[in-house]
Amino acid sequence: MAIRVVVVGMGPRGQDWLRQIQTAPAYKLAACVDIEPAVLAAVSSDGKVAPKQCFTDMEQAIDQMECDAVIVASSPDSHFAPCELALARGLAVLVEKPFTLSLREAVGLVTLAEQKNVPLMVAQNYRYLRSFRTARRLIADGVLGPVGMVVCQYYRVPHQISASLSQLSNSVLWGMGIHHLDALSHVLQQRITAVLTESFTMPWGDLPRGGSMQILFAFENDTRGSYSLTYESSGHEFFERGQEFYLRFVGERATLHVFQRWLVLCEKGKLPRPVRRGAREFTEERILLDQLERAVVSGEEPDASGRDNLQTMAVVEACTRSASERKWIDPQELLHEYR
Repeated sequence: MAIRVVVVGMGPRGQDWLRQIQTAPAYKLAACVDIEPAVLAAVSSDGKVAPKQCFTDMEQAIDQMECDAVIVASSPDSHFAPCELALARGLAVLVEKPFTLSLREAVGLVTLAEQKNVPLMVAQNYRYLRSFRTARRLIADGVLGPVGMVVCQYYRVPHQISASLSQLSNSVLWGMGIHHLDALSHVLQQRITAVLTESFTMPWGDLPRGGSMQILFAFENDTRGSYSLTYESSGHEFFERGQEFYLRFVGERATLHVFQRWLVLCEKGKLPRPVRRGAREFTEERILLDQLERAVVSGEEPDASGRDNLQTMAVVEACTRSASERKWIDPQELLHEYR
C-alpha cells in the first residue's frame, strides 16, 4: 500500500517534493497545504492535483484526508507547529532544513517523535550530493590518511531570496551554511566540538547582519577547519548561477580538492588526478524518500533522523551564540543544556 503524504508549504521546495512524490511508486499524494489560496490554485491548475486535495489549513487536511506522513516545506520560521501537530497525530514527518530555528524546539520535536514512536527526518540533502558522498568514501577508505584540516568557502552574488529568510539575522547560515556544516560532519563522521564565529554584512549589503560569516571550528578527533560564506559577493554573476563553492580536505597522505562538482585528489609523490563521482541513480530527495519509506514500513532508523540532526542544530546555534558573544562555543555543551 502506498504511503499517503500531505505536503505543507507549496513554494519552490514544496513543489519539488510534490514532483518527487508523484513519480515515486511507494508514495501517493493525499493533500497539499498552503496559507495562500492563489498558490494552491496554481498548483492544481495543471490537473495533477485535484482541488479537493488543496487546503489552507493543515489540521483540516489531515482530518479530512487519509494520510500516513507529512512533508513540511513551509518557510523556515514556521516548521515547528506543523511538525508538532503531525507527530502528535502519530504521523511520520520529513521536514525541510532548517529543522527549526531553535535547538530547544528541535529537541522537543525529537522527544515527541520518540514518545509517539513515529519517524522524524530532516531533509539535509546536501550530504547525499555525489561530491560529498565521494569525499566521505575516500576518507573512510583511508585514502587521505588522518584529516588534519578542512577549508570551505561559499560565495554567492546578491540575489532574491525568500522574504522569510531575508528578514533573518544570519540569513546565509540558515540558507546555506546549515547545508555545508551538516555535510562536513557527515563526510568526516565526526562531531563538531567548538566554533568561533564572526557575523557581518558587507558595506554594500542590504541584508540584516549575517549576510556574510566566517567560522572557525574543531572536530572531536582534532581536525581543525575554517568556513567563509556570503550572500553578498560580487564579480561572478555568470558563473554557476552566481555561486562559487570550494572545499579542501588536508590529510596526512593526500589532499582532496572539491570545486563545485569536480574533485581532484593530490596524493604524496603523485600527479594530481580527477576523481569520478559516479552515476546519479537517484535524486537526493529520492534518497530521503527511500529512507522515509523504510522507516514507515519496517521501522528502520533513518540516516537523516531528527535525532541525528540535533548535532547540526547544535552547531548552528553555537555559531549564532558565538557571533553574539564573541567567544568559542561548544555545540555538545548546548545539547546537554536541553537534555
